[in-house]
Amino acid sequence: MQLDLFDFASERAAERAPAPSAAWDAPESTLWGRAWLANIRRLCQPKRASELAFGEKLLAGGRLQSLHVRRGHLQGAFTNRAGGTALVNVDVKLLPASRWLALDRLSERCGDQLFTSDELPDDVLSELFGQPEGLLPDWADLAFSCSHCQSPFCLYRAATLLAATAEFDRTPIKLLELRGAAHELLLRRAAQHPPEGADTLHEDEVASLFGIELVPTS
Repeated sequence: MQLDLFDFASERAAERAPAPSAAWDAPESTLWGRAWLANIRRLCQPKRASELAFGEKLLAGGRLQSLHVRRGHLQGAFTNRAGGTALVNVDVKLLPASRWLALDRLSERCGDQLFTSDELPDDVLSELFGQPEGLLPDWADLAFSCSHCQSPFCLYRAATLLAATAEFDRTPIKLLELRGAAHELLLRRAAQHPPEGADTLHEDEVASLFGIELVPTS
């Protein structure tokens, strides 16, 4: 039986595609990951529920190549059906400087429990994650571009937002970086958690330890 072009392309793509990684199973082991994931699900229900479901399947199939979190920006790269790469960029609105003053005081109040405890006081949780002035973005705070399509939202855009859950689970301070925390604030928060027995960390060591990009403010 003659193989049609679609089947041929699919077989070649399967040969080129990397082996799937371990299944993505909604990583949400910390307060920060759970808060981010709950917010993404809130944003996508009910209008964008199908894209979210397909995005979860995309991640579960091991199609995520990389996810980067930077100041005001998320970038996800995925293996597409043809074996190529779909690239998603998400610009995330930065919080105003006045808001960071309040969040910094709140962080100071929490001390070492800020990134390690799942039982922060209710008023702290409200300040950190409540709308409209908390760390979690609303839909109007997000602007997408995607190499896959020109639609307002798609499975690759959804998968990028979902994949950030694991980043914030591993390194919660990245959520502060994403929303525009100042260089000095990131240093203060990161320095709360030096390795046991370590001396005071230098700036480049803090950046390396937490996997963040410390960009000086103008």
